[in-house]
Amino acid sequence: MKQATLEKRQQAAREDAVRLLYLDEAGFHGSPPVQRSWSPRGLPHQVEPNPHCRRSVIGALDFGENTLIHAAHAGTIKAQDVECFIDSVLATGNGLPTVIVLDNASIHHGISDATRQRWLLEHKVILFYLPAYSPELNMIEIVWRYLKYRWRRALTWTRETIDAELAALLSRYGPDFQINFS
Repeated sequence: MKQATLEKRQQAAREDAVRLLYLDEAGFHGSPPVQRSWSPRGLPHQVEPNPHCRRSVIGALDFGENTLIHAAHAGTIKAQDVECFIDSVLATGNGLPTVIVLDNASIHHGISDATRQRWLLEHKVILFYLPAYSPELNMIEIVWRYLKYRWRRALTWTRETIDAELAALLSRYGPDFQINFS
């Protein structure tokens, strides 16, 4: 049911009838994720972790324009960060009715009724919650996976370089690489 509704919203976004935003958070570590590796026979694989070098990113994928809007945080993203981020995204709106697709994270359900009403009246926004355990329906999950595992260079980021490296990686979505959702 939700998948059919999403497909209709995607078609409407392709026709510029609505603005469809997929919103989610992701964590980026200083050490690149290792999917495959080797080690000498009989010895365990060893990786030098960089556990204190982490950034949380909140992002919104504009499905119709295929653009990524993002903001990095040094700490954990809280419900008020989600509200502030959505406010900033809506400020750059094009006047179309907006559907924001969210998963069932508690910080997404922490948005107050007054804020939802304000968004509905001022920006014609509807929050669309996905069913539990269905990341395949959230298109920004695909973007996060590609950013982490395909497009990120296999270099370790330090505390001094993580912000610049992450900003450079995220800003490349669009000009240097994109995902075709058609």
